[in-house]
Amino acid sequence: MIGPAEIRNARILIVDDSAVNVLLLEKILSGAGFTAVSSTTHPRDVVALYKEHQYDLILLDLLMPGMDGFEVLEELKAIETEGYVPVVVLTAQPTHKLRALAAGARDFISKPFDHHEVVTRIQNLLEVRLLLREARGYNKLLEQFDLLTGLPSRRHFCELLVKRLARPASPTEQVSVLLVSLDRFNVVSNVLGRANGGVLISAVAERLVTCLGPMTTIARFEAADFGVLLITDDGNPRAAQPIAQLMRDSLRQPLSVDGHDLAVTASVGMAVSTTDSAVADHLLVYAARALDEARLVGGDTCRFYSAETNARAQQALNLETALRGALERNEFVLHYQPKMHVDSGNWSSAEALLRWLPADGRITPPSEFIPILEETGLIVPVGSWVIATVCRQIAEWARAGLGDIRVAVNVSGKQFAQPGFVAEVEYAISSNGIPPATLDIEITESSLMSRTDDTDTVLRQLKQLGVLIAIDDFGTGYSSLSYLKRYPIDTLKIDISFIRDLTTDEDGAAIAVTIINMARVLKMTVIAEGVETQPQLDFLRTHACDEIQGFYFSPPLPAHELVSLTNRRGVPQRMVASG
Repeated sequence: MIGPAEIRNARILIVDDSAVNVLLLEKILSGAGFTAVSSTTHPRDVVALYKEHQYDLILLDLLMPGMDGFEVLEELKAIETEGYVPVVVLTAQPTHKLRALAAGARDFISKPFDHHEVVTRIQNLLEVRLLLREARGYNKLLEQFDLLTGLPSRRHFCELLVKRLARPASPTEQVSVLLVSLDRFNVVSNVLGRANGGVLISAVAERLVTCLGPMTTIARFEAADFGVLLITDDGNPRAAQPIAQLMRDSLRQPLSVDGHDLAVTASVGMAVSTTDSAVADHLLVYAARALDEARLVGGDTCRFYSAETNARAQQALNLETALRGALERNEFVLHYQPKMHVDSGNWSSAEALLRWLPADGRITPPSEFIPILEETGLIVPVGSWVIATVCRQIAEWARAGLGDIRVAVNVSGKQFAQPGFVAEVEYAISSNGIPPATLDIEITESSLMSRTDDTDTVLRQLKQLGVLIAIDDFGTGYSSLSYLKRYPIDTLKIDISFIRDLTTDEDGAAIAVTIINMARVLKMTVIAEGVETQPQLDFLRTHACDEIQGFYFSPPLPAHELVSLTNRRGVPQRMVASG
């Protein structure tokens, strides 16, 4: 570990054509305890001076007559054998910062100079430089810093957090830990490819750095997760809130990756030393729990740790424990939500929806237990049970004289990826003696695109069985629409987010109409889910949507109640697709 004395004795060169700026920087550095500071107002002398003295850090003005800072950077890069140019640029032009970083500068200091910013950035860069030199190579550096982004690693972040919390603090000073995680990064990375995923991470890191001030450290933890260490001295326990919001807002601005303009979102979890804990490990755990809370509500949001967050984490653990034995205890049941033909008003088919009825009688909404099934992998055996149960129920309805009722089943991306998935579906159909076209397999757009290498094979095998394939939550994915022509898809389900405000939001209405028209051209069926009002139905009928599903027509029903629906609405028409 680099000590304070080594940092104070580091050799620093100031390069600025303004003598006033040179004097100001020398005064700041001298006041901070630096003992080996040199300067020059002649940029053409920099290379010779560097060869002679091997400075640990160069503070380089970008706009100088005769030879600007970018030219100096190029000459330094040509003679630096270690591939690390120890330059911090000085500029008042925001547009020059990213250009300088791309040219090889390690950091920047804004003009006019802020004392805290100057000292903090110089100390951070000197620690990197001296650590690199001490390691005699990159091995130790790689333990402390992330190779892809150049940011501190998780290990180094934790060391800095421990050191900071151990220092005496003023009564109003506090340390905030923010954990930042890109939403659905795996989907984006799988679509763009691993290399472009790395480019995206680097671009995100640069964007996040520009949001942070001098008393802030950002590190890359792993994959698409970052840690932020924020020091404030205003006594406000929610001082991290505007920083979190600024980072999220900045990521919504498009990032260019391999010709694609991507707007990404992030979830942020925060914990504060003065209200949560002054122990580093505890702060990290609490921030992680807050991050989980942010993800639980759908991402693209931020949450502080609180006693309520902790209680919810314990509740989630208890829920997971209970779910692990639910299948063996026969606690899962299926309800069926009918779908209606828009043109005739007859019901057309149904969707099987999973419900959990634990022995204690507590009703747990699917929005709470299904994410846990996904996270733990329990969704695979439960999903297998759903397919087998649905096929058995279709056969029972047929024996009861109701005809061949077509039922859709939601299939998790994890279940879809199982090697024996197609064989499992084939067995469930054949063992119950039902027509294959009475089973619809619904898979979300994001799950479909996350397995582009295997998707085509699985979908075509399902089609060979005669199973129908639907894309659920259509319109919410990152993906290109080219897969609609590539894959054998029968049905698109317009996501409920576009239906909810169909008659009040022009954008949602336009998207719904576009999806309907696109499906018509591709000869696919369109289903609108979440229809709750007559105006929504009228809109969808006007624009020739095929089917609807939602509480306006019927809520999800137990299997025996679906039988009584036939007495009110008539036996389902056109239940099995032709061909």
